[in-house]
Amino acid sequence: MSIRAWTRNHLQLAVLIGFVLGSPASASAQQLEVTIKVSPGSSRVAIEGRGAARSQWSFIDSYGSVLGLASRVQDFDLFDEANQPVRLRRLAPGQFESEKPAGHFKYEVKLSPPAMPADAAMVSWLTPERGLLMLRDLLPLPAGKDHSTASVRFAAADGYTVLPRQSSAQTTGFLVPDIAQAVFAVGEHLRTARATESGMNIDLIADGQWAFADDDVLELVHQVLRADGQLFGVVPAKNATLILFPYPQNGSATQWSAETRGTNVTLLTGKIPSKVGALAQLSGPLTHELFHLWVPNALALEGDYDWFYEGFTMYEAARIAVRLNLMTFQQFLNAIAHAYDLYLNDAARDRWSLVEASRRRWTGGSSSVYSKSMLIAFLIDLKDRETGNDRGLDDLYQKLFAKYEVHGDGRLELKDGNDAVTALLGSQRPMESAATAAINNPLAIDLVRELAPYGLLVDKSGASTRVTVAERLTKRQRDLLRELGYNAAGHSR
Repeated sequence: MSIRAWTRNHLQLAVLIGFVLGSPASASAQQLEVTIKVSPGSSRVAIEGRGAARSQWSFIDSYGSVLGLASRVQDFDLFDEANQPVRLRRLAPGQFESEKPAGHFKYEVKLSPPAMPADAAMVSWLTPERGLLMLRDLLPLPAGKDHSTASVRFAAADGYTVLPRQSSAQTTGFLVPDIAQAVFAVGEHLRTARATESGMNIDLIADGQWAFADDDVLELVHQVLRADGQLFGVVPAKNATLILFPYPQNGSATQWSAETRGTNVTLLTGKIPSKVGALAQLSGPLTHELFHLWVPNALALEGDYDWFYEGFTMYEAARIAVRLNLMTFQQFLNAIAHAYDLYLNDAARDRWSLVEASRRRWTGGSSSVYSKSMLIAFLIDLKDRETGNDRGLDDLYQKLFAKYEVHGDGRLELKDGNDAVTALLGSQRPMESAATAAINNPLAIDLVRELAPYGLLVDKSGASTRVTVAERLTKRQRDLLRELGYNAAGHSR
């Protein structure tokens, strides 16, 4: 499954974050055994390990919009079973070939923070104060399906903590079930706290100071998880993790970046001096990222269907925020208007269907695919409610989990996400409608025309689009908008 991160103004593709550790690991030919020595003062880690012997070794070079990751790997050496050096040659940054198969390796990774603050939630970095260590961009790429798991041990400088904390009673390391989903927090002053909601535990790992307290974060987590649980009707996992850090480099107070992998969320945010403003900024990405614990990370679906698990999630998270009074109804309409502006500003917006645009997202495709998907989710929800289904898109999510929920036994067959979601949409909606047809066809959106029947006015005369509620509404229009959170007195619940 993919990880996704979104900045203050738009979503950026990323991946899912988490350090899901299990029981002590035992050696196997298909499992890496690694020790990671952390040196915050030099922003480097030294990695030594063993795995199945092979002649080709490589490291991930790009992740979403982040390029050049493999060039951070330095002094890569291989050794045979007698611990003698094996000759190798560097084919390209992070690409190595040895004269004979070998499985014992040593190297260092330089972990200076990425140049763009928004990228810091997506890749490993390390500063003298704190850092994020993501095994996906630190360890060699698997050969086929080998090395999907790893036994990991950490050695950090005095005064630094690596979480999750390892028990001193364990000497063989801990099994990381999936390298692609493993992230560790490093720091001198890490704080921990736990929230429990509806049978699900979320451990908060925080560092840095904001205008809000850790308890304020936990209260937000409680509210959002409760609302998500009511929507989906299931709990995605028993345990999850939320890492809350400031940016490792200079960033504006209003900037933030987040990413979710598996059952773990990482959120980096600037420091707004007002508690009200800081919590308002935190609530947006937190609501969105916690939604990802369910979609896509608890679904047995695969493929490039991020038009749904990002774009539709933008819409559903905004609706949940309105329901929890974290966002007013007018702010919700402002988010719709902003998505429309992002859509209109993309020259390639209607060149491909949402499915094809998702496949091309990082290779020159439409940059507005998430914004367009959010708009289409809104239009589908309105159409459903107009035809008598007062739950709208909520029904879709419960049906998805009834059919594609990942179960704890690990025995599952992944289905294509595009096929699964469009099939469920088509089973209860006429696929010839403009909204649903846009998923599989490159159709344009005329928001003025689409929203007029629902008593919503779209004004494009200014620099930015504005969506408002008409002064006069029919009873049906008013009832429908109330289902979405409209209240004539203040446009909020």
